[in-house]
Amino acid sequence: MDVHVGIIGAGAMGGAIASALVNRGICHAERLHVSDADSRKLEPIRSSLCVHTTESNREVVSNSSVVLFAVKPQILRTVIDDLRSVLRNDQLVVSVAAGVSTRAIESWLPFAARVVRAMPNTPGLIGAGVTAVCRGRHATSEDIELAGILFGSLGEVINVDESAMDAVTGLSGSGPAYCYLFIESLAEAGVLNGLPRETALKLAYLTTLGSGMMVKETGEHPSVLKAAVTSPAGTTAAGLSVLEKAGFRSAVLDAVSAAVRRSKELSGTDQ
Repeated sequence: MDVHVGIIGAGAMGGAIASALVNRGICHAERLHVSDADSRKLEPIRSSLCVHTTESNREVVSNSSVVLFAVKPQILRTVIDDLRSVLRNDQLVVSVAAGVSTRAIESWLPFAARVVRAMPNTPGLIGAGVTAVCRGRHATSEDIELAGILFGSLGEVINVDESAMDAVTGLSGSGPAYCYLFIESLAEAGVLNGLPRETALKLAYLTTLGSGMMVKETGEHPSVLKAAVTSPAGTTAAGLSVLEKAGFRSAVLDAVSAAVRRSKELSGTDQ
């Protein structure tokens, strides 16, 4: 891809995006620039990917046609304010900052910026992620297509209206943590009932992985697949009864809703 990409922020997500772009052949290492104020975060990226790294955000902007902001939402405005004089109207601005709207980012720049907002998740580290993308008022269809190619290096890409982005953040953005908690709990239950810890963990994560793949590959609703596993008065029915009585379903609903509220709070703060 003949595009020069700059990534500002070399934390977990910025580093994952850089690795995916290079390792999956989406962006040649010579066309990728990465910056971070912490040089310690840059060293492993430079050594493993052979991309351009610098502590200067301005240097990254000067050498890029796509500028991707992978910084915490609380500091995004400060970072952009510092770059107002070097960002150009021919550049595509991409943000993965949770809760910060395209309209807010547009308002911080002195021109009609082409802005795309994305919400990837951490399984993108291994190419198994999902990223929701939406475009701002001035971004084009070509811009959203380019964003799809870039984030396709992390896994699946879904186009959504921006009004859905807070819900996306609460579900797929935060969702891996909920899944890890479930896997951890399954494994602990196995150990409690006599399984070796390593065996219990392997059974737990492979069961979770396979269940997700069943939903994807069969196209069946989870309720249909659940029913197929649940024999009348059987072991699964007994376990599901306990989960329902304990409020498992409502706890998941409340967890996602809490994350969505927090995303909206961040949006309100940064606008």
